[in-house]
Amino acid sequence: MEFLGIGYQELLLVLVLLLVVVGPERLPAMAYQLGRAVRTMQGYARAVRDEFSDEIDYLDEQYKTIKGQVNEAQGTLRAENAKLNSELREVTASVESTVATVRSEVQAANAEAAASVNTAATPSEPAKPPMVF
Repeated sequence: MEFLGIGYQELLLVLVLLLVVVGPERLPAMAYQLGRAVRTMQGYARAVRDEFSDEIDYLDEQYKTIKGQVNEAQGTLRAENAKLNSELREVTASVESTVATVRSEVQAANAEAAASVNTAATPSEPAKPPMVF
């Protein structure tokens, strides 16, 4: 079994060298200092993890709030769009019926004018011969 790529033999060699270099009287104090440093680093890591967790929770809450507002705005826009389209259809139908009525009145007036022109035309004028080149 290896720990961080270091086998038992390498670990035992490091401990023996540490005992020789540091000495048996300072080894317990050094182990205590090392343990305290590891505990302090774990506390810092835990604090950073908690801070990131709080920030992520806050951002998630903000995201959900904004998403809800966007969905509400989309619903309102869709409702207003449908209302505008229906009003536009009503106005278009009204304009088309008015145009059809005016068109039929104009056609009737044109027919009446053509009939009055035909009756008012003088038959005394002879028809002109076509021009030939």
